[in-house]
Amino acid sequence: MKRDEERQKLLDEVLNNRRTYSNIYGDSMDVLKNTESELNALLRENQKELDKLTSNFNYSDEDLNLLKKEIEQDFGVAIAETPKTVVMGKASREVFVTIENGLKARIVGQDEACHNLCIAFRRPYIVGSDPAKIRNSIIVYGSNGTGRHKMVETMANLLKENGLTTNSDIVHLDMSRYTSSSQDSLFLQDLYVALNSPSPIVMVESFEEASPIYNRMLSELVLQGKLVLSKRYNLVNGQLHEASSKLTKDVIDTMAGNDKTLVFVTELKPAKMMDIFGKSFIDHIDDRIYCEKLSIEAVNVIIEQLIDDLKIKCTSQLETALQVDSSLKSFLVNSYEPNDGIDSIAPIIDEIYNSLVNLTLREGDIDSVEVIYSDKIMAKYNNKEADLGILEDNSQERMEIEKELNDIVGLKPVKEYLLSLEDQVKANALRKKKGLKTTEISKHMIFTGNPGTGKTTIARIVSRMMKACGILKQGQLVEVTRADLVGKYVGHTAPLTMSVIQSALGGVLFIDEAYSLYRGKDDSFGLEAIDTLVKAMEDHRDDLIVILAGYSKEMADFLTANSGLKSRFANQIEFPDYTGEELMLIAKSIAKGKDYLINDDMTLPLTEYFTMIQAKAEATSGNGRLARNVVEAAILKQSKRIMDNPDADLNVLLPEDFNLTL
Repeated sequence: MKRDEERQKLLDEVLNNRRTYSNIYGDSMDVLKNTESELNALLRENQKELDKLTSNFNYSDEDLNLLKKEIEQDFGVAIAETPKTVVMGKASREVFVTIENGLKARIVGQDEACHNLCIAFRRPYIVGSDPAKIRNSIIVYGSNGTGRHKMVETMANLLKENGLTTNSDIVHLDMSRYTSSSQDSLFLQDLYVALNSPSPIVMVESFEEASPIYNRMLSELVLQGKLVLSKRYNLVNGQLHEASSKLTKDVIDTMAGNDKTLVFVTELKPAKMMDIFGKSFIDHIDDRIYCEKLSIEAVNVIIEQLIDDLKIKCTSQLETALQVDSSLKSFLVNSYEPNDGIDSIAPIIDEIYNSLVNLTLREGDIDSVEVIYSDKIMAKYNNKEADLGILEDNSQERMEIEKELNDIVGLKPVKEYLLSLEDQVKANALRKKKGLKTTEISKHMIFTGNPGTGKTTIARIVSRMMKACGILKQGQLVEVTRADLVGKYVGHTAPLTMSVIQSALGGVLFIDEAYSLYRGKDDSFGLEAIDTLVKAMEDHRDDLIVILAGYSKEMADFLTANSGLKSRFANQIEFPDYTGEELMLIAKSIAKGKDYLINDDMTLPLTEYFTMIQAKAEATSGNGRLARNVVEAAILKQSKRIMDNPDADLNVLLPEDFNLTL
């Protein structure tokens, strides 16, 4: 009995079989013979089961991916993938033909660029590459909205789909973050992360805004395939720290290329890039891919795709069937701007969807809706029509701005200049519609004159006017002084100035008392702010207007601080001091804005008073501020008079309320 139990236990351990064996008795030899015989039989049977299981082993990729995720989740480890296929030399042709067909199917109107991009990514498979260095460097250039980014992103997806990479992500290196030469730590940390990420592609953008020192590092990375650092670093918790001792182990003094493909995306032509990176850099890059402006046929195809995507979105998200009238399609085609590419169309599509969301929330469930264009973008639904409120009435906005400008007292030469600027914008728009060349408008301005002459007020009107004319996308006014631009320590100024500039993009940057930025050749902080400003004006010339304001003499000296300043500010507008009569009218306007009325008996006294003040000290009088101070003092005095005589008119400012002493 004991031997039976031992044999049973043995069978359970070997075969994990819980069957019960009985009636096996006899002497030791019989037991051993019986045990051996039964074990052999069971092993033969087990082998048959294993063979059967093996023949049925046919897991799908989905099953394996699910198993991989479960293992990673249970054990907290990442399982590295391997490409499905490895193709080298001529063998890579077939897979890249498949990739090219897929790329052309997804990117409209850029067949030549798609073909050249496939050549660029296939090149390392033909000539070979060092896995420790940069795999290849590519330039993709062309106007905004031509599909540059989408083409590279689609290529990344296709490389993974066809088994050439295990990761379709792209690391973006925005060089506009590194405008100061003192940002070494930030740049090197970001570059290290990019080169050591699992992503095979690093996209480099806005390098024209970066400090030259970092562009030189990128140039070395391209030319040498790696970057030799001027300092030694340790890696602590994923962060680079300068090594404190030469004896420190595991230092990093070189950044390997790690088989990354660098893609430089820009609007600049390679010849212009040479000014930034040098001739050797350009000569080294064989693949320079130009994305041409879209043809009208390509635009029509893209619009159809955008509309199809919009319909799908409305069906899935809003549960609304969307129909798009041909009138809207025609409007979208006419809205296309070659210089902006599809970026001039896509925002309108987004606005239509957002408006339909609001309409659905406001009106309740809508089973179907038709969107048409008839001077405005309209929605038809449930026997109703609604203006989606997408297109701004720029003509109405312009009329309001002109009225506001005309209501401003004085400043006749300033008004004439602004209206002539608007006329030039309108003329350019007409020429553009007829396919004629347009002249570039010099938008940056210098406002000179004494305090209180309306410079800030006019700057606000300029921002709104340029938005209404389509020159600016946002139209905000960002008003700053030296304190907002100049840092308190070395390396602080350039990032601070750039952050202010970034906040003003799409609008107007108004720098009051701009001459304070330059306090002589020894003012390194101020000069750094000016240099950063000048460069940003060039980099963002289509999306930023800079207005400098200050005293006439001081501003003349300020323009000598940087050789590029004067040439960038062709429009210098002098704001004259107000006359006594103009200040009287300003005072009445200020009072009216506060629901007060200045008695007519004060017209002459106020005019004479302001005239005498201006003749005596126009530079320090305050101009418009002088008028405001006089009105506010009169209101204060009137309140005391009202308390003594409650029946008096609350709205009228009488002569006794004014104290017009010199």
